Amino acid sequence: MSDVKKADTTTQYLEKSVDDSRFLMIGFIIILVVFFGLGTWAAVAPIASAAHAQGKVRVENNKKTVQHLQGGIVKSVLVRDGDHVEKGQVLMVLDDTQAKAQLEVIQGQYILSRAREARLIAQRDQLESVVFPQDLQDLKEDRRVQEAIDVQRQIFQVRKESYENELALYVQQAEQLESQLTGLDAQRKSQERLVYSYSTQLKDLKSLEAKGFAERGRAREIYRELAQSRGELGELLASIASTKSEVVASKLQALQLQKELQREVAAEVDELQERLFQLVEQRQALLDTLARTQIRSPQSGTVLELAVHTVGAVIGEGEKLMEIVPMGVRLIIEARVSPIDIDRIAIGQIVDVRFSAFKMRETPKIEGKLINLSADSILDPNDSTQTPYYLAIVELTEEGLRYLQGSDLKLVAGMPAEVFIKTGERTLFQYFADPLVNTVARSFIED
Repeated sequence: MSDVKKADTTTQYLEKSVDDSRFLMIGFIIILVVFFGLGTWAAVAPIASAAHAQGKVRVENNKKTVQHLQGGIVKSVLVRDGDHVEKGQVLMVLDDTQAKAQLEVIQGQYILSRAREARLIAQRDQLESVVFPQDLQDLKEDRRVQEAIDVQRQIFQVRKESYENELALYVQQAEQLESQLTGLDAQRKSQERLVYSYSTQLKDLKSLEAKGFAERGRAREIYRELAQSRGELGELLASIASTKSEVVASKLQALQLQKELQREVAAEVDELQERLFQLVEQRQALLDTLARTQIRSPQSGTVLELAVHTVGAVIGEGEKLMEIVPMGVRLIIEARVSPIDIDRIAIGQIVDVRFSAFKMRETPKIEGKLINLSADSILDPNDSTQTPYYLAIVELTEEGLRYLQGSDLKLVAGMPAEVFIKTGERTLFQYFADPLVNTVARSFIED
């Protein structure tokens, strides 16, 4: 009985050993199959490779940057990021105190110069009164205009009276001399008749003396009278000539006075008109500056990247204030590609785009296409790390656009995006082997 039990125990042990060996063999075979299968898959099965790049949604070309030509102090900000605005709508207002003060000064100088110009023209043309231009007449309610008109009228009247008095003096002097000339001419005629009479008497006496009918002393007496008369006639002729010269001089002085006045006035008018031209230019520039204190939208669209948010902020000349993105324009993705991936990237490659602003489960990768790539690496001046990158431009394919149109997802300019640029296929073995092969290859090149 004991031997039977011992035999059963031995049989059970042998059967158990056979079962364990069978399980070990099966496990070993399974391990070999799995390892061989994974190895074969790693060596043969291709895995898609891609270059990863961070990017941002941008508007293609049509967005307008809002800037200010001169800069200034912000008085009010009327929009926020994302607001829809119409073309010409006021976006921001700058402080206009300085521009208004300068405009008031220039406007005052312009009014005074225009009134002075009208007065000078009236003097030049010898008008009876000043004819002021219509633009000044229309502004008579302005106190400065009325004061300028009154002052120039007074100046015109004073100068007109002064000129007329001085001219009248020369005219009166010429008239007096002409009157004297008339008297002298009458004396000349009388003296000429007297000389003629003495000459005739002397001739007759000489004839009688020759015949012995007249006293010799009488002829000498007539001769002395004739000589005296001729002397007086000569003095009269000299006085007449001198008086005529004085008349001519007085008339020339009157004419010279008139010409001198016109020359001075003409020079003043020329100088003043040049000044007026400068004032008009300055006034127009200040009006433009004043108009630009209201910064308006260059087109209808959406406000993006608003740079100024606080009243009292100072903006610089040409500083970017915001962008206006028009509605219904094509959106593209600008991505920054690392230089280590650039050798595997080319224009025309298909890419996958994921928009991180959307929920991950709602936004699968959307198909896009690489349409442009910068020719050289770029450094962003605003990046403290100064990491170089290549700028890649991606557009969504028709399939990607159809997916977006069929969903509730809406792209907005400025939205972040991840771009996966498909660069080819490699096996898992190549993923692990390539770095080792490259390291070994470089080690043989090094000295």
